[in-house]
Amino acid sequence: MSVIRAIGTYLPEQTIGNDELIERFEWDRTFLEDKLGIHQRHIAAEGEGAADMGVAAAEDLFAKAPALQREDVQLLIVCTQNPDYGLPHTSALVQDRLGLPTTTACFDVGLGCSGFVYGLAVVRGMLETLGLDNALLVTSDPYSKVIDPADRGTSPLFGDGAAATWITRAGAGGVVGEFSFGTDGSGARNLIVEPDAEGRRCLSMNGRSIFEFMLGTVPADVDRVTAANGITPDDVELFLLHQASNHMLSYLVRRMALDPARVPIRIRDTGNLVSSSIPFLIAELAREGALADKTTLLSGFGVGLSWASTIVRFDADPIA
Repeated sequence: MSVIRAIGTYLPEQTIGNDELIERFEWDRTFLEDKLGIHQRHIAAEGEGAADMGVAAAEDLFAKAPALQREDVQLLIVCTQNPDYGLPHTSALVQDRLGLPTTTACFDVGLGCSGFVYGLAVVRGMLETLGLDNALLVTSDPYSKVIDPADRGTSPLFGDGAAATWITRAGAGGVVGEFSFGTDGSGARNLIVEPDAEGRRCLSMNGRSIFEFMLGTVPADVDRVTAANGITPDDVELFLLHQASNHMLSYLVRRMALDPARVPIRIRDTGNLVSSSIPFLIAELAREGALADKTTLLSGFGVGLSWASTIVRFDADPIA
């Protein structure tokens, strides 16, 4: 058994609000606030990288969950697609700055929107196979480092943030179930970072193709992962989906004929946080006392193209 016990979070201080984007792109406010569902995004400061944000999220976790001592951490995974360096791995930097034992197993996972769910699967496998007791899954992706401020397609969507999730083999929280995964590398160019004409590494996105990819994969994956866990979609009380945009999730709700109350959307003050969007959603719902005694479905989907889903049954709200 693997249990989500607690989540720490971090958002940079600097924000970009809609007034600035309306001035920059001459957009209608309704598009940003109703269709996208975003009012502001947090942006990493100059020189603030994935390790900085991941350490801040982990320090928030340690402050909230004093039962977790640094010397008890045996596994640290950092999920990021924008590491501080080509090498060493970001998790080594985080391990040192957090003062974790040198016996801690540390490595990075280079995934985006599906990264949190993939990370849960890796953590669960290592805890249960190796008999480890305590793991940290850190998601930290400063997408602002690769977004062109003049790009109308990506500037309004993405924000920076990091989360640190404590996972154990016992305790109160969310019990992680079986998984479903998928990859379609033929769609890699629909969301890609590559050099532009001036040699800068910039993110480009084919929004229509990403939208169609979501509609073509998520409903089928919901059926697969619920079947793998011996339940049906009707048994799922909350769908905790990657917070891509209000428009995308609302359309998916209609396509799957779901009650919107079962699909919380909390993107207003953060934007799309990539691999951190699901743990941020879990943390917010836990603070509201909304997860205890709930069967939830987690699903991340996006860059790769990649997707992953799992069932998490909460016997208590995680510490957040």
